[in-house]
Amino acid sequence: MQTQFTGEDHVLLERFIQSVLLRFSDGTSSLADATRDLGEAFIRVAGREPDVLDHMRGVIEAGDDA
Repeated sequence: MQTQFTGEDHVLLERFIQSVLLRFSDGTSSLADATRDLGEAFIRVAGREPDVLDHMRGVIEAGDDA
């Protein structure tokens, strides 16, 4: 299991955080939704779950489709 993010992963992480915060700031996401999305990512990273990057991509794509 990956324990460190690569350069590309850092870009994805930044895009994920921006996506969550932008949706919250423009009112398309509630505080509860934003907190859930960020919390889920932290839980997956802490648990060293291999799908954390897929989770981040999914959140970004869901926002891009909104």
